[in-house]
Amino acid sequence: MAVLDVPRRTTPAQVVAAARCAGLSWAVRAGLDGAGLLTTTVTRTGPDGTVTFRVPGPVPRRGQLVSMWMDRNPRTPALLLLLHTAPDVVHASAVLASGRRRYIRLSPVIEDFWLRFGAVPLPDEDPPAAVEVRSRFRGVRLIELWRPPGRPDLVR
Repeated sequence: MAVLDVPRRTTPAQVVAAARCAGLSWAVRAGLDGAGLLTTTVTRTGPDGTVTFRVPGPVPRRGQLVSMWMDRNPRTPALLLLLHTAPDVVHASAVLASGRRRYIRLSPVIEDFWLRFGAVPLPDEDPPAAVEVRSRFRGVRLIELWRPPGRPDLVR
């Protein structure tokens, strides 16, 4: 049997996180594709309709606690912060530019992927500055987010 003949395990996409805010709702689905790779999609529904898109590069690299992705549509009043975390992460919060914090509900460990998922809507006028995670084995970590040069509409 050649390597390419090895059957690959696929799993249908399942909802792993959901969020609602300001008339918008998001559903996050994850599954294994035909190549056995994790595929994460986000469906955003709002007054302008429904759109579904694939999340690039979704899994934390070896040794990392978390990988993040944000839905930053300038035509919506909120953005979505999506986390994929290592199984030992037990708590996560978004730290906003104002210093306020938003708790991020994490899923149980999804056995098919050996990951946790979390999603939280955030106000566009108070963007995230960092994400704080607590790991059962590695303690508390503050992960500062890269911020693009100032947007004129967000200058205070």
